[in-house]
Amino acid sequence: MPVAGHDYWKVNSYGYPNPFSQEQNAQQAWETFLSFFRGSSYSGLKAYWASSSAPRNIDPHAVESWKATFEEFGLLYVLRGSDQIRITPAGEQFRNAADKGQKDEFAWIGLSLLLRYPLRGTRGRRGAAHEQADILLYWFLYAAMRDLQGYFWWSELERVLCSVFTINQAAAALDTVIKLRSGTLSIDDLSLPTSDTHGAFYNSLNQVVVHASLNYLLLGKSADDSLYTAELQERKHWIIPDWTPMIDMALGGRVATADCDGVSSFVARMPKAPDFGADEEAYFDYAGALVGSMPGASSAAGLSYVSLPGGSVPILRIGSQYVISAQSPNHIRIVGPINVLCKLAKGQGCTDVLDCQGVDARYQWLGDELGLRGKRDKYPSIRCANCPAAAR
Repeated sequence: MPVAGHDYWKVNSYGYPNPFSQEQNAQQAWETFLSFFRGSSYSGLKAYWASSSAPRNIDPHAVESWKATFEEFGLLYVLRGSDQIRITPAGEQFRNAADKGQKDEFAWIGLSLLLRYPLRGTRGRRGAAHEQADILLYWFLYAAMRDLQGYFWWSELERVLCSVFTINQAAAALDTVIKLRSGTLSIDDLSLPTSDTHGAFYNSLNQVVVHASLNYLLLGKSADDSLYTAELQERKHWIIPDWTPMIDMALGGRVATADCDGVSSFVARMPKAPDFGADEEAYFDYAGALVGSMPGASSAAGLSYVSLPGGSVPILRIGSQYVISAQSPNHIRIVGPINVLCKLAKGQGCTDVLDCQGVDARYQWLGDELGLRGKRDKYPSIRCANCPAAAR
């Protein structure tokens, strides 16, 4: 069983803001999120929630917890020692989609932001396992669900999945779950990370599910069936089928072409979490960067090629084969179907400038080309059509 110091995932303790959800907690979280738009003073916001003008009383410590939760989602932040509330560009997108009633866009933005969240976080001491973690928590959870027929039982989350902290542990965790479901391994052979399953442990894992599901917009839940317990009351969560195509796209898409080595496992293609060290501002620039529009349906068969010295290379067009999901002055991240992007990664090296999600490969913009720094003599450049000026 993959474990890291017998620890378990710890996330922020409040729920996900979602005006499209029927959950009361989701509505209250949305109300709280909107309050951060009232002004830029964080101390002023705390005073508002302690006053009779607020719709309910929230003490200053609870406001701190709400702020930390919204920071986890990439929606806003307050730097240490600062009193200034900063709504991220993606946080503005998120609210605008809700204000316009665009539920699909809202879900795409919310999920894309969650997939950026590194388990190690940037604040708080959660233990050595968290400090050494290199997984993107929600990316791993969704990738694992897609590789495990789209669902997990609570026992699998408690005893296996929640103890995965590194990329190297991920495949073994999936293999353990597969053995459990096939009956070749007993759930009783796996210990829990803690003896108290009803306190902080349960609350943290429950919030993982609440956050991942955007407060039960993307995931279903039940407790009327059982696999590992004698009574028919075991908790189970699954991806609501209508959201599967969007989730697949956010994870890079499913490989469907033989010439991309058949790497169809979502977990096998997970990128490692970036490490910003103690640079809070750099982290929040990354976590809250604008989310690109969801790519439309496309296929590798639709690619065009150009002949260059060293062989033919594909031409990728923005909005057709990929979109820019985040960018800053020194970094651009693109997202597209894995059966397209995998062609770019085949046999090629990496640089640290542009991140192609789904293939965990990095490239550099070279004028009007998407190329490989230091590799141009060995590999042909990858040309891109309609490259945005900001990317050049």
